[in-house]
Amino acid sequence: MAVLWIVIWMLAAHFLGSEFILPSPGATVRALVNLLVTGDFWLDVLWTGIRVILGIVFSFGLGVMFASLASRNEIVKEFLRIPVNFFKSIPVMAIIIYVILVVKSDWVAVVVCFLMCFPIVYTNIYNGIKALDRKQLELGWTLGLPRSKMMRFIVIPAMNSGIKTSMSLITAMSWKVVVASEVLAIPSHSIGYEMLNSKYYLNTADLFAYMIVLIVMSLLLEKAVDKLTDLRTGRISRALERAVETSPRESSMDYGVCLIELKDIYKTYINSDGESIPVFKGFNASFGPGVTAVLAPSGRGKTTLADMIEGLEQPDSGEITYGTEKVRAAYLFQEDRLLPWLNVRDNMLLASVGSNLHENPMEDLLEMAEKLEIRDALSMMPDELSGGMAHRVALGRTLLYGGNVLILDEPFRGLDQDTKDRLIDRLHGELKRDPSGDEEGSFLFRTVILITHDEDLAERLFDREIRL
Repeated sequence: MAVLWIVIWMLAAHFLGSEFILPSPGATVRALVNLLVTGDFWLDVLWTGIRVILGIVFSFGLGVMFASLASRNEIVKEFLRIPVNFFKSIPVMAIIIYVILVVKSDWVAVVVCFLMCFPIVYTNIYNGIKALDRKQLELGWTLGLPRSKMMRFIVIPAMNSGIKTSMSLITAMSWKVVVASEVLAIPSHSIGYEMLNSKYYLNTADLFAYMIVLIVMSLLLEKAVDKLTDLRTGRISRALERAVETSPRESSMDYGVCLIELKDIYKTYINSDGESIPVFKGFNASFGPGVTAVLAPSGRGKTTLADMIEGLEQPDSGEITYGTEKVRAAYLFQEDRLLPWLNVRDNMLLASVGSNLHENPMEDLLEMAEKLEIRDALSMMPDELSGGMAHRVALGRTLLYGGNVLILDEPFRGLDQDTKDRLIDRLHGELKRDPSGDEEGSFLFRTVILITHDEDLAERLFDREIRL
């Protein structure tokens, strides 16, 4: 296609017969070669490139920072609303003319680029933050991910579309804005100023040569930006492996016996009609070592109870104590909460990123996958899994995270009876550790909260039961 357009260009130049109006490809190439051998040309290219990169860096960095602040603080959001809308709508020439009055000519382009690109980044990132799925963030919190790992493996991938859109838009816009600013501001070294000189001296071939240079530079920068924002599965997977290798090692024996006491718990919800719906009124319960089954029909507050014990919900009043200073609770949510940008293996490996209880994380992961009959699916993405298989992946991730507390909300949901029977037999040791055992690294006296409406499952596993 490029060859076709060069041919069209040649024909158009031939029929016009005026190098002043439309120089031929040959004349443009000769002009470009003459420019390439001069030192001033490379200084011009360097300074224009620096201005573009600085404009992009400042726009993106400050756009992300202020979008993050605005998403958490309504005052910041309202304070920025007028300037963001103002710079979105005002013509770029008006901004350039004003900035020339107050900024040194060499840096006018950087300031103008920032003012034009900042609103794009701010708007896209702000919308991306507000659209974050709280359930995915809750998953990170329950897996003990530090802030940097939460950003790397959950927040940034979830916002990748908005980030790529922002970078693509401002990369394309920055060249136009910077060169237009250079034309008016006339800095000492710039492509824009040299293009203006080409016009003054009626040297159209040089003008076209500089246009080609700008196109090439723009394409190279776009490729570089695309590579930087590329979050393909393989790239995230390698970063995840490195994170697991460097995660702090812990021993399960560092965690004591956890006796969870709920005293006089009250919890209400506000429904869509604005009415307060009580879920718990003066509720008392205790969960000690072994398996406690929580049985109730749907809608009785089983998941709310689990969320309060995990710390994702707070009771309106009452007290929850744990009987030990160090609590590590592995929580199997009712939903699978698999991260769509990670394959099965990496969704399970995420359990070892915050802090690692495994000497050989990959070996333990493969062993768990074997028990759950998902070893052949480790390279599959979540959208390729059946409902039952996806739930087994989530169960495997929870068990690999481990802890002195396990909260399992319908752990065998979506499985046929034969598969459920096999998995219960294989996972019996994970759920019910022998208190007299001396297996190295095992959790002794683990507190397991089994939330289910399956009476048969409860009878096969529980040591005690609570009915809501």
